[in-house]
Amino acid sequence: MKAADFNMQQALQFHPQDGLLKLGDSRVIVMGTEAIGSLYQELFNVGDIIAAQVVMRRFGEANGRERARMVKEMFKPESQEEWLAFGPTIHAWEGVGLPKLAVFEHDAAAKKFRLLVEFKDSYLAEQYVRVMGPATEPVCWQLAGYIAGYCSVVFGMDLHCRETKCVAKGDPHCEFDTRPRHEWL
Repeated sequence: MKAADFNMQQALQFHPQDGLLKLGDSRVIVMGTEAIGSLYQELFNVGDIIAAQVVMRRFGEANGRERARMVKEMFKPESQEEWLAFGPTIHAWEGVGLPKLAVFEHDAAAKKFRLLVEFKDSYLAEQYVRVMGPATEPVCWQLAGYIAGYCSVVFGMDLHCRETKCVAKGDPHCEFDTRPRHEWL
Protein backbone atom coordinates (compact mmCIF):
# COMPACT_ATOMS: atom_id res chain seq x y z
CA MET A 1 0.00 0.00 0.00
CA LYS A 2 1.13 3.54 -0.68
CA ALA A 3 0.92 6.22 1.99
CA ALA A 4 -1.31 8.32 -0.28
CA ASP A 5 -3.87 5.48 -0.24
CA PHE A 6 -3.97 5.25 3.57
CA ASN A 7 -7.36 5.94 5.13
CA MET A 8 -7.50 5.96 8.93
CA GLN A 9 -11.28 5.48 8.91
CA GLN A 10 -10.83 2.17 7.11
CA ALA A 11 -7.68 1.11 9.00
CA LEU A 12 -9.08 1.46 12.52
CA GLN A 13 -10.74 -1.57 14.04
CA PHE A 14 -13.39 -0.71 16.60
CA HIS A 15 -14.19 -3.30 19.28
CA PRO A 16 -16.30 -1.40 21.84
CA GLN A 17 -17.67 -4.64 23.28
CA ASP A 18 -14.09 -5.41 24.40
CA GLY A 19 -13.09 -1.81 25.11
CA LEU A 20 -10.51 -1.86 22.29
CA LEU A 21 -9.55 0.32 19.36
CA LYS A 22 -6.80 -1.03 17.10
CA LEU A 23 -4.65 0.11 14.23
CA GLY A 24 -3.18 -3.10 12.90
CA ASP A 25 -2.02 -5.08 15.91
CA SER A 26 -1.42 -1.91 17.94
CA ARG A 27 -3.96 -0.80 20.48
CA VAL A 28 -4.62 2.92 20.13
CA ILE A 29 -6.63 5.36 22.21
CA VAL A 30 -8.49 8.57 21.54
CA MET A 31 -7.48 11.23 24.02
CA GLY A 32 -8.03 14.97 24.13
CA THR A 33 -4.98 17.13 23.61
CA GLU A 34 -5.68 18.97 26.87
CA ALA A 35 -4.34 15.93 28.71
CA ILE A 36 -0.94 16.49 27.09
CA GLY A 37 -1.03 20.11 28.25
CA SER A 38 -1.68 18.85 31.78
CA LEU A 39 1.19 16.37 31.40
CA TYR A 40 3.54 19.22 30.44
CA GLN A 41 2.44 21.15 33.52
CA GLU A 42 2.90 18.15 35.83
CA LEU A 43 6.35 17.36 34.42
CA PHE A 44 7.40 20.92 35.23
CA ASN A 45 5.80 20.70 38.69
CA VAL A 46 7.74 17.57 39.67
CA GLY A 47 10.99 18.32 37.86
CA ASP A 48 12.32 20.96 35.53
CA ILE A 49 12.50 21.69 31.83
CA ILE A 50 15.34 19.20 31.27
CA ALA A 51 13.38 16.38 32.91
CA ALA A 52 10.30 17.26 30.84
CA GLN A 53 12.38 17.27 27.63
CA VAL A 54 13.92 13.88 28.38
CA VAL A 55 10.62 12.20 29.28
CA MET A 56 8.71 13.61 26.31
CA ARG A 57 11.53 12.91 23.84
CA ARG A 58 11.94 9.30 25.02
CA PHE A 59 8.18 8.79 24.93
CA GLY A 60 8.05 10.14 21.38
CA GLU A 61 11.00 8.05 20.24
CA ALA A 62 9.47 4.84 21.60
CA ASN A 63 6.19 5.72 19.87
CA GLY A 64 7.96 6.48 16.57
CA ARG A 65 9.89 3.20 16.62
CA GLU A 66 6.74 1.19 17.38
CA ARG A 67 4.74 2.99 14.70
CA ALA A 68 7.44 2.42 12.05
CA ARG A 69 7.44 -1.32 12.79
CA MET A 70 3.63 -1.42 12.67
CA VAL A 71 3.56 0.40 9.32
CA LYS A 72 6.04 -2.05 7.80
CA GLU A 73 4.10 -5.10 9.04
CA MET A 74 0.63 -3.80 8.25
CA PHE A 75 1.09 -1.86 4.99
CA LYS A 76 4.27 -3.41 3.53
CA PRO A 77 5.63 -0.27 1.84
CA GLU A 78 7.64 -0.97 -1.32
CA SER A 79 10.56 1.33 -0.47
CA GLN A 80 12.11 3.25 2.40
CA GLU A 81 10.80 6.47 0.89
CA GLU A 82 7.25 5.10 0.82
CA TRP A 83 7.70 3.80 4.37
CA LEU A 84 8.84 7.30 5.40
CA ALA A 85 5.79 8.85 3.69
CA PHE A 86 3.45 6.97 6.05
CA GLY A 87 4.78 8.98 9.03
CA PRO A 88 3.41 12.38 7.96
CA THR A 89 0.28 10.78 6.50
CA ILE A 90 -0.61 9.07 9.77
CA HIS A 91 0.20 12.21 11.80
CA ALA A 92 -2.23 14.22 9.68
CA TRP A 93 -4.97 11.59 10.12
CA GLU A 94 -4.33 11.44 13.88
CA GLY A 95 -4.74 15.20 14.28
CA VAL A 96 -1.17 15.63 15.56
CA GLY A 97 -0.63 18.40 13.01
CA LEU A 98 0.18 18.79 9.34
CA PRO A 99 3.76 17.77 8.51
CA LYS A 100 5.41 18.56 5.18
CA LEU A 101 8.73 17.08 4.10
CA ALA A 102 10.78 20.11 3.05
CA VAL A 103 14.20 18.44 2.53
CA PHE A 104 15.05 14.77 2.19
CA GLU A 105 18.58 13.59 1.48
CA HIS A 106 19.67 9.99 1.97
CA ASP A 107 22.80 8.18 0.80
CA ALA A 108 22.97 4.78 2.50
CA ALA A 109 26.46 3.98 1.17
CA ALA A 110 27.91 7.24 2.51
CA LYS A 111 25.77 7.01 5.69
CA LYS A 112 24.37 10.46 4.98
CA PHE A 113 20.89 11.48 6.03
CA ARG A 114 18.97 14.70 6.43
CA LEU A 115 15.26 15.25 6.79
CA LEU A 116 13.72 18.66 7.34
CA VAL A 117 10.02 18.64 8.25
CA GLU A 118 7.84 21.74 8.43
CA PHE A 119 4.97 21.12 10.82
CA LYS A 120 1.79 23.22 10.95
CA ASP A 121 -0.70 23.15 13.81
CA SER A 122 1.37 21.11 16.28
CA TYR A 123 -0.92 20.13 19.11
CA LEU A 124 2.12 20.09 21.43
CA ALA A 125 2.97 23.74 20.78
CA GLU A 126 -0.71 24.62 21.18
CA GLN A 127 -0.99 22.87 24.53
CA TYR A 128 2.32 24.20 25.83
CA VAL A 129 1.17 27.78 25.20
CA ARG A 130 -2.22 27.00 26.76
CA VAL A 131 -0.77 25.85 30.08
CA MET A 132 2.68 27.46 30.24
CA GLY A 133 2.40 30.56 28.06
CA PRO A 134 4.78 31.52 25.25
CA ALA A 135 8.07 29.63 25.09
CA THR A 136 11.59 30.94 24.60
CA GLU A 137 12.81 27.76 22.89
CA PRO A 138 11.21 24.90 20.91
CA VAL A 139 8.93 22.67 23.00
CA CYS A 140 7.63 19.89 20.72
CA TRP A 141 10.02 17.36 22.22
CA GLN A 142 7.66 14.42 21.74
CA LEU A 143 7.46 15.09 17.98
CA ALA A 144 11.25 15.40 17.72
CA GLY A 145 11.58 12.04 19.46
CA TYR A 146 8.90 10.46 17.28
CA ILE A 147 10.56 11.62 14.05
CA ALA A 148 13.98 10.36 15.23
CA GLY A 149 12.58 7.00 16.32
CA TYR A 150 10.48 6.47 13.20
CA CYS A 151 13.30 7.42 10.81
CA SER A 152 15.90 5.39 12.75
CA VAL A 153 13.84 2.23 12.18
CA VAL A 154 13.00 3.01 8.54
CA PHE A 155 16.57 3.79 7.51
CA GLY A 156 18.46 1.55 9.96
CA MET A 157 20.53 4.46 11.26
CA ASP A 158 21.00 6.08 14.65
CA LEU A 159 19.25 9.39 13.98
CA HIS A 160 18.56 12.41 16.16
CA CYS A 161 15.99 15.13 15.53
CA ARG A 162 16.04 18.72 16.75
CA GLU A 163 13.21 21.17 16.58
CA THR A 164 14.69 24.36 15.13
CA LYS A 165 11.51 26.47 14.90
CA CYS A 166 8.41 26.34 17.08
CA VAL A 167 5.01 28.02 17.02
CA ALA A 168 5.10 28.12 20.83
CA LYS A 169 7.92 30.67 20.63
CA GLY A 170 6.32 32.68 17.83
CA ASP A 171 7.64 31.02 14.67
CA PRO A 172 5.16 30.61 11.77
CA HIS A 173 5.45 26.81 11.96
CA CYS A 174 7.44 24.17 13.81
CA GLU A 175 10.47 22.75 12.00
CA PHE A 176 12.34 19.52 12.70
CA ASP A 177 15.84 18.73 11.43
CA THR A 178 16.86 15.06 11.53
CA ARG A 179 20.44 13.88 10.98
CA PRO A 180 22.75 11.09 12.14
CA ARG A 181 23.15 11.34 15.92
CA HIS A 182 26.93 11.91 15.71
CA GLU A 183 26.33 15.12 13.71
CA TRP A 184 24.18 16.60 16.49
CA LEU A 185 25.64 15.29 19.73
